[in-house]
Amino acid sequence: MDVEAHNYRQIDALNQRGGRTLSIVDLIRAGTISVEMSAYAMRAMERGASLLTGARPGGAGKTTLMAALLNFLPPGVPIVTVDRSRVIADALARPAAEPACYLAHEIGSGHWYGYIWGRDVARFLSLIEGGRRIASCLHADTLDELAEIVCSPPLLATRESLGRVGLVLFMHVDGRVGSSRRRAASLWEADGSGGHQLLFQWQPESDAFEQVRPVPDPNGLAPYVELIQRLVDEGEADTRAVRARVVEFYRSGS
Repeated sequence: MDVEAHNYRQIDALNQRGGRTLSIVDLIRAGTISVEMSAYAMRAMERGASLLTGARPGGAGKTTLMAALLNFLPPGVPIVTVDRSRVIADALARPAAEPACYLAHEIGSGHWYGYIWGRDVARFLSLIEGGRRIASCLHADTLDELAEIVCSPPLLATRESLGRVGLVLFMHVDGRVGSSRRRAASLWEADGSGGHQLLFQWQPESDAFEQVRPVPDPNGLAPYVELIQRLVDEGEADTRAVRARVVEFYRSGS
Protein backbone atom coordinates (compact mmCIF):
# COMPACT_ATOMS: atom_id res chain seq x y z
CA MET A 1 0.00 0.00 0.00
CA ASP A 2 1.19 3.51 -0.81
CA VAL A 3 0.78 4.90 2.70
CA GLU A 4 1.11 8.55 1.68
CA ALA A 5 -1.55 8.30 -1.05
CA HIS A 6 -3.81 6.31 1.27
CA ASN A 7 -3.43 8.81 4.11
CA TYR A 8 -4.15 11.73 1.81
CA ARG A 9 -7.48 10.14 0.86
CA GLN A 10 -8.38 9.56 4.52
CA ILE A 11 -7.58 13.16 5.44
CA ASP A 12 -9.34 14.55 2.38
CA ALA A 13 -12.48 12.64 3.40
CA LEU A 14 -12.63 14.89 6.49
CA ASN A 15 -13.18 17.96 4.31
CA GLN A 16 -16.66 19.25 5.14
CA ARG A 17 -16.37 22.68 3.53
CA GLY A 18 -15.72 21.81 -0.11
CA GLY A 19 -12.81 23.09 -2.15
CA ARG A 20 -9.32 21.97 -1.30
CA THR A 21 -8.43 20.61 2.11
CA LEU A 22 -6.84 23.34 4.22
CA SER A 23 -3.29 22.87 5.45
CA ILE A 24 -1.61 24.07 8.62
CA VAL A 25 -0.16 26.94 6.57
CA ASP A 26 -3.68 28.05 5.61
CA LEU A 27 -4.70 28.00 9.27
CA ILE A 28 -1.65 29.95 10.43
CA ARG A 29 -2.15 32.59 7.74
CA ALA A 30 -5.82 32.86 8.76
CA GLY A 31 -4.80 33.46 12.38
CA THR A 32 -6.37 30.18 13.56
CA ILE A 33 -3.22 28.83 15.21
CA SER A 34 0.31 30.08 15.80
CA VAL A 35 3.56 28.82 14.31
CA GLU A 36 4.78 27.83 17.78
CA MET A 37 1.65 25.86 18.65
CA SER A 38 1.81 24.09 15.29
CA ALA A 39 5.47 23.24 15.79
CA TYR A 40 4.81 21.85 19.25
CA ALA A 41 1.97 19.70 17.92
CA MET A 42 4.20 18.50 15.09
CA ARG A 43 6.95 17.38 17.44
CA ALA A 44 4.45 15.66 19.74
CA MET A 45 2.87 13.78 16.85
CA GLU A 46 6.25 12.72 15.54
CA ARG A 47 6.85 11.21 18.97
CA GLY A 48 3.59 9.27 18.90
CA ALA A 49 0.97 11.56 20.43
CA SER A 50 -2.71 10.87 19.92
CA LEU A 51 -4.96 13.81 19.09
CA LEU A 52 -8.36 15.16 20.07
CA THR A 53 -9.83 18.46 18.94
CA GLY A 54 -12.98 19.97 20.40
CA ALA A 55 -15.50 22.77 20.06
CA ARG A 56 -19.06 22.90 21.35
CA PRO A 57 -20.64 24.71 18.37
CA GLY A 58 -20.68 23.18 14.92
CA GLY A 59 -18.65 24.91 12.25
CA ALA A 60 -15.94 26.10 14.65
CA GLY A 61 -13.20 24.29 12.74
CA LYS A 62 -12.37 21.33 14.97
CA THR A 63 -12.39 18.87 12.06
CA THR A 64 -10.39 21.22 9.83
CA LEU A 65 -7.76 21.61 12.56
CA MET A 66 -7.59 17.85 13.10
CA ALA A 67 -7.15 17.24 9.37
CA ALA A 68 -4.32 19.77 9.15
CA LEU A 69 -2.52 18.27 12.14
CA LEU A 70 -2.79 14.74 10.75
CA ASN A 71 -0.30 15.80 8.11
CA PHE A 72 2.29 15.78 10.93
CA LEU A 73 2.16 11.99 11.26
CA PRO A 74 5.56 10.33 10.77
CA PRO A 75 6.10 8.60 7.41
CA GLY A 76 4.91 5.02 7.32
CA VAL A 77 2.07 5.44 9.84
CA PRO A 78 -1.14 4.51 8.02
CA ILE A 79 -4.41 6.20 8.89
CA VAL A 80 -7.19 3.68 9.51
CA THR A 81 -10.65 5.25 9.47
CA VAL A 82 -12.96 3.66 12.02
CA ASP A 83 -16.11 3.29 9.95
CA ARG A 84 -17.53 0.33 11.88
CA SER A 85 -17.02 -1.42 15.22
CA ARG A 86 -15.13 -4.27 13.61
CA VAL A 87 -12.21 -1.97 12.80
CA ILE A 88 -11.55 -1.45 16.51
CA ALA A 89 -11.88 -5.16 17.26
CA ASP A 90 -9.44 -6.03 14.49
CA ALA A 91 -6.99 -3.39 15.73
CA LEU A 92 -7.08 -4.75 19.29
CA ALA A 93 -6.36 -8.22 17.92
CA ARG A 94 -3.17 -7.03 16.23
CA PRO A 95 0.17 -6.43 17.97
CA ALA A 96 0.19 -3.01 19.60
CA ALA A 97 3.69 -2.40 18.28
CA GLU A 98 2.40 -2.09 14.70
CA PRO A 99 2.24 1.65 13.88
CA ALA A 100 -1.16 3.03 12.88
CA CYS A 101 -3.35 6.05 13.51
CA TYR A 102 -6.99 5.13 14.06
CA LEU A 103 -9.22 7.99 12.94
CA ALA A 104 -12.82 8.58 13.99
CA HIS A 105 -14.35 11.52 12.14
CA GLU A 106 -16.20 12.44 15.31
CA ILE A 107 -17.08 11.09 18.72
CA GLY A 108 -20.78 11.68 18.30
CA SER A 109 -24.10 9.87 18.17
CA GLY A 110 -24.93 10.67 14.55
CA HIS A 111 -25.14 7.86 12.01
CA TRP A 112 -22.54 9.28 9.64
CA TYR A 113 -19.39 7.84 8.16
CA GLY A 114 -16.60 7.59 10.71
CA TYR A 115 -18.71 8.58 13.76
CA ILE A 116 -18.36 6.45 16.89
CA TRP A 117 -20.52 6.30 20.01
CA GLY A 118 -21.46 4.05 22.90
CA ARG A 119 -19.09 1.31 23.98
CA ASP A 120 -16.96 1.83 20.89
CA VAL A 121 -15.59 5.09 22.35
CA ALA A 122 -13.97 3.41 25.37
CA ARG A 123 -12.55 0.69 23.13
CA PHE A 124 -11.32 3.33 20.69
CA LEU A 125 -9.40 5.14 23.45
CA SER A 126 -8.00 1.81 24.65
CA LEU A 127 -6.19 1.50 21.31
CA ILE A 128 -3.54 3.97 22.52
CA GLU A 129 -0.59 1.71 23.16
CA GLY A 130 2.77 1.02 21.56
CA GLY A 131 2.68 2.12 17.93
CA ARG A 132 -1.08 2.69 17.93
CA ARG A 133 -2.53 6.18 18.27
CA ILE A 134 -5.95 7.72 17.75
CA ALA A 135 -7.35 10.96 16.37
CA SER A 136 -10.86 12.33 16.63
CA CYS A 137 -12.93 15.40 17.53
CA LEU A 138 -16.06 16.09 19.55
CA HIS A 139 -18.41 18.82 20.76
CA ALA A 140 -16.68 20.10 23.90
CA ASP A 141 -15.10 23.43 24.82
CA THR A 142 -13.11 22.39 27.89
CA LEU A 143 -11.33 19.40 29.39
CA ASP A 144 -14.10 19.05 31.97
CA GLU A 145 -16.74 18.93 29.25
CA LEU A 146 -14.68 16.45 27.28
CA ALA A 147 -14.27 14.16 30.29
CA GLU A 148 -17.96 14.48 31.17
CA ILE A 149 -18.88 13.26 27.68
CA VAL A 150 -16.47 10.36 27.27
CA CYS A 151 -16.28 9.12 30.87
CA SER A 152 -20.02 9.16 31.64
CA PRO A 153 -22.82 6.87 30.40
CA PRO A 154 -23.29 5.69 27.76
CA LEU A 155 -19.61 5.95 26.75
CA LEU A 156 -17.90 5.04 30.04
CA ALA A 157 -14.29 5.52 28.97
CA THR A 158 -11.83 5.72 31.85
CA ARG A 159 -9.99 8.85 32.95
CA GLU A 160 -6.81 6.83 32.57
CA SER A 161 -7.43 6.16 28.89
CA LEU A 162 -8.36 9.81 28.29
CA GLY A 163 -5.12 10.81 30.01
CA ARG A 164 -3.14 8.89 27.40
CA VAL A 165 -4.28 11.28 24.65
CA GLY A 166 -1.10 13.26 24.08
CA LEU A 167 -2.60 16.40 22.53
CA VAL A 168 -5.96 18.08 23.10
CA LEU A 169 -6.84 21.34 21.32
CA PHE A 170 -10.06 23.33 21.66
CA MET A 171 -11.39 25.68 18.99
CA HIS A 172 -13.30 28.91 19.57
CA VAL A 173 -15.41 30.82 17.07
CA ASP A 174 -16.90 34.26 17.57
CA GLY A 175 -18.80 36.49 15.20
CA ARG A 176 -17.51 39.89 14.18
CA VAL A 177 -18.86 42.49 11.77
CA GLY A 178 -18.63 40.91 8.34
CA SER A 179 -16.58 37.94 9.49
CA SER A 180 -15.88 35.44 12.28
CA ARG A 181 -12.75 34.45 14.13
CA ARG A 182 -11.87 30.78 14.42
CA ARG A 183 -9.04 30.26 16.86
CA ALA A 184 -7.28 27.34 18.51
CA ALA A 185 -8.18 28.61 21.97
CA SER A 186 -5.96 26.23 23.93
CA LEU A 187 -3.46 23.42 23.54
CA TRP A 188 -3.12 20.84 26.28
CA GLU A 189 -0.58 18.03 26.61
CA ALA A 190 -0.79 14.84 28.64
CA ASP A 191 1.14 15.33 31.87
CA GLY A 192 2.11 11.69 32.36
CA SER A 193 -0.02 11.24 35.47
CA GLY A 194 -3.44 10.80 33.90
CA GLY A 195 -4.23 14.47 33.33
CA HIS A 196 -3.34 17.29 30.96
CA GLN A 197 -1.45 20.56 31.37
CA LEU A 198 -2.11 23.79 29.49
CA LEU A 199 0.77 24.93 27.27
CA PHE A 200 -0.76 27.56 24.95
CA GLN A 201 -3.84 29.77 25.23
CA TRP A 202 -5.44 32.31 22.91
CA GLN A 203 -6.08 35.76 24.32
CA PRO A 204 -9.21 37.23 22.67
CA GLU A 205 -8.49 40.84 23.64
CA SER A 206 -5.14 40.94 21.85
CA ASP A 207 -5.96 38.13 19.41
CA ALA A 208 -2.61 36.60 20.33
CA PHE A 209 -1.49 33.13 21.38
CA GLU A 210 0.24 33.00 24.75
CA GLN A 211 2.66 30.32 25.88
CA VAL A 212 1.51 29.87 29.47
CA ARG A 213 4.30 27.58 30.65
CA PRO A 214 7.78 26.68 29.39
CA VAL A 215 7.72 23.96 26.76
CA PRO A 216 10.02 20.97 27.32
CA ASP A 217 13.29 21.12 25.39
CA PRO A 218 12.84 24.50 23.65
CA ASN A 219 16.11 24.07 21.75
CA GLY A 220 14.86 20.80 20.32
CA LEU A 221 11.65 22.51 19.24
CA ALA A 222 13.49 25.17 17.23
CA PRO A 223 13.91 23.14 13.99
CA TYR A 224 10.16 22.50 13.89
CA VAL A 225 9.42 26.19 14.35
CA GLU A 226 11.91 27.04 11.60
CA LEU A 227 10.32 24.57 9.16
CA ILE A 228 6.78 25.82 9.69
CA GLN A 229 7.80 29.47 9.62
CA ARG A 230 9.63 28.84 6.34
CA LEU A 231 6.52 27.25 4.81
CA VAL A 232 4.43 30.22 5.92
CA ASP A 233 6.97 32.73 4.60
CA GLU A 234 7.12 30.91 1.26
CA GLY A 235 3.34 30.85 1.04
CA GLU A 236 3.32 27.08 0.41
CA ALA A 237 -0.19 26.12 1.50
CA ASP A 238 -1.10 23.15 -0.71
CA THR A 239 -1.69 20.15 1.55
CA ARG A 240 0.32 17.70 -0.57
CA ALA A 241 3.24 20.13 -0.81
CA VAL A 242 3.20 20.79 2.94
CA ARG A 243 3.09 17.07 3.62
CA ALA A 244 6.03 16.47 1.29
CA ARG A 245 8.11 19.02 3.20
CA VAL A 246 7.13 17.46 6.53
CA VAL A 247 8.16 14.00 5.31
CA GLU A 248 11.45 15.38 3.98
CA PHE A 249 12.09 17.02 7.36
CA TYR A 250 11.44 13.78 9.26
CA ARG A 251 13.57 11.66 6.95
CA SER A 252 16.46 14.08 7.04
CA GLY A 253 16.50 14.01 10.83
CA SER A 254 16.42 17.81 10.94
